Amino acid sequence: MQFPSKRKIVSLLNLVISISVLVAVTVLTNTEFILPPFLATAATKYPDPDWRRARSFVVLSSYIICSAVAIAFSLLGLQGIVVATIASFISFSVVTLLNIEHPPALLATFLGVLERVKVIYIIHPIITGVVIVEGVNYFLTKYVEPRIR
Repeated sequence: MQFPSKRKIVSLLNLVISISVLVAVTVLTNTEFILPPFLATAATKYPDPDWRRARSFVVLSSYIICSAVAIAFSLLGLQGIVVATIASFISFSVVTLLNIEHPPALLATFLGVLERVKVIYIIHPIITGVVIVEGVNYFLTKYVEPRIR
C-alpha cells in the first residue's frame, strides 16, 4: 500500500476543514440547504488542489451568477422543481457563454429557487461559502502543503 501524496492529503484536509466550517456556519444561520454545492466544490480540489486566482474567480463568478438567477426567479414568485430545473438551464447557459462554468454552482440556482431565496442569498451563504472553501484551500496550499514531508 502506498502512502497518499501531499496533494491528496491537502485535498482531504481542504474538504474536511472547509466543510466543517461551512456546516457550523450554515447550522447557525439555518441555511443547510446550500451545503451540497459547496461539498461538491470542495471535492473538486481533490484532483486539482492547487490554489489559483483565476480558478477562484471562476468559482466565485459562477456562484454569484447562479445565485442571482435563483433570486430573480424567487422574486418573480416562480417556484417548484420544474421551474428550478429551467432556472438551472438558464444559469448554465449564462455561465457557459461567459466561459466561467463551475458545475456545482448550478445547484445554487436549483436549491435557491426551491427555497425561494431573497437578495441576501448572494452574500450569505453564496459568497460566504466560496470564500471559506477557496480561503481554506489557499491557506493549505500556500502554507501547509510546503511543510508536509
